[in-house]
Amino acid sequence: MRTRENSAPDGIGGCDDHRLRAVEQVLGRIRRDLSRGHSLVDLAQTACFSPFHFLRVFRLVTATTPARFLAALRIAEAKRLLATTDLDITTICMQVGYTSLGTFSHQFARHVGVSPRKYRRLITEMSDQSWETVLAAAAPPPPRAGQARGFRVRFNGLKPGNIALVGLFESGIPQGWPAACAVVRESAEMDLTVCPDGAYMALAMSLPPDTGVEALMTSGVPNQCLVGSYGPIHVKGDRVAGSGGIVIDLRPRRPSDPPIVFASPFLAAQENRLASTP
Repeated sequence: MRTRENSAPDGIGGCDDHRLRAVEQVLGRIRRDLSRGHSLVDLAQTACFSPFHFLRVFRLVTATTPARFLAALRIAEAKRLLATTDLDITTICMQVGYTSLGTFSHQFARHVGVSPRKYRRLITEMSDQSWETVLAAAAPPPPRAGQARGFRVRFNGLKPGNIALVGLFESGIPQGWPAACAVVRESAEMDLTVCPDGAYMALAMSLPPDTGVEALMTSGVPNQCLVGSYGPIHVKGDRVAGSGGIVIDLRPRRPSDPPIVFASPFLAAQENRLASTP
């Protein structure tokens, strides 16, 4: 089993306290005004770094760039507004910093996996369900013949009774549909299989089974959520490099963690239910 606790590149957030505080200070500025354009030069000045050094430090801490982190924050705020207000989509688009409705809708669908209008409808349909119910309905099918060789994933810090979800994503931001995913309910270990060639980050989150969908999808992530990451994981020619296994250390979320913007478990649950309806 390979593991490096909170170290880059094998885990988001591998950085000393000084650099972590600098990035969190910058993210605080961004969060206070999502509608504003934040240039790399301005953000670097806030951190008291050169632009080149700031970009390097930011990527080390967050596993993504300031521009992509800002985009994810804007989409996360749009999700909240869609779920908790009656504001029309155009107004929400403007409030989170987009001047083009088309661009906003495209970015929202890319991050979340569904259009703003469909997301609002999804929230209404599933708001009274629990995290456990959704994941049970969204459970991925067994691996198909010809998929890449699986590898073992073990969790450190998984609380008894909690349910963990792990997915392979193309970046350090959990967005869109993962290349592979799995659910852990009663054990701290599981096998994950992936098919498409590429480099991925394994991103995981753990929650109590009775966490409500409405709370999860409207307020970001509840306080009891634990997260963890590992990567990059390389897949080539139906083989996973170093497939002996990995260890993901779960910990409380930090301000420097990217927002969880994807809705693929909820979409998968909805699709599976529709498919099973006579």
